[in-house]
Amino acid sequence: MLNFLKFSDLDEKLLEEYRQTISSAFPKIIGLSQVIRDNWPRLESYFPEHQIIALDSDGQLVGMMNTVPLHWDSPLSSLPDRGWDWMLQKGIQDHEQGISANHLGGLQVIVSQAYQGKGYSKFIISEAKKLLRTFGYNNFIIPIRPTKKHLFPDVPMSSYITKKIDDNLYDPWIRTHVKSGAELVKVCSESMLIYGDLNFWKDIMQTQNLTSGKHTVNGALNRVEIDVENDYGEYKEENVWIAYRPDQTS
Repeated sequence: MLNFLKFSDLDEKLLEEYRQTISSAFPKIIGLSQVIRDNWPRLESYFPEHQIIALDSDGQLVGMMNTVPLHWDSPLSSLPDRGWDWMLQKGIQDHEQGISANHLGGLQVIVSQAYQGKGYSKFIISEAKKLLRTFGYNNFIIPIRPTKKHLFPDVPMSSYITKKIDDNLYDPWIRTHVKSGAELVKVCSESMLIYGDLNFWKDIMQTQNLTSGKHTVNGALNRVEIDVENDYGEYKEENVWIAYRPDQTS
C-alpha cells in the first residue's frame, strides 16, 4: 500500500531523502546538465502539486515521479527532437508567460534502491496519470530514458527500441510503459544536450588524456564527441517520446 504526497507536503527529513534519491539515480553526466541546474528549482516552486512522492505504510520513501505541465497544440508526431530539455524549459516558460497548459510532461520516475524490482514504478506512473483527469490535460507525454541503452552506445535508438528478448521488448523501461498503456511516438535524437571544455570532460571521464573522437562515458546512452583542437566536447542523448492518451489513464 502506497501513500502519495505532493512536493509541498515533504518535511525536512523526507526532502533530504528525496534529494539524495534523485542525485544517486542517474550517472554523473546527467547531473551536470545546465538545463536541470537552471530550471529544477523553479519546477518544484511552480508545480508542487505535479511532483508525485510515494511512501510506504511506514512512511519510508519508495520513489517519485516529477512532471511538468506545458502547452502543445501540434500532433504528437511533431514533438521536438530536443525532447527532455525542451519539455522542462517549455513548461517553465509557459508558466512564466501565463500560457495555459494542455499537456502533462513526465520528466522522470525514480524508485528508491531498496524498493526496486518490485513493480512500484507502475503504481507511481498510475498515480501521475490521475493528473490528466484532475487538470484536464489532453495527453501525458514522456521522453523516456531506456534503462539498458547505455550497454549499446553505438546502436541507434531507432534500432534499440525494436530489440526483443523471448518475444518481449528488450528494454525493461520501454516494456513497463507499453504494458501500462503507453504508445511509442518517436525517437527524440537530441533530448538532452550536455557540453563543456576539455577540463569539464576530463573530470567526468577521470582522465588527463583526451583525444578527438567519440568516447564512452559511464552511464551515457550514446558516445561523447570530443574536439581537442577546439577545446570542446558534446553529448547528445537520444530518448524516446511516448504518450498516454486520456483513455489509457485508468
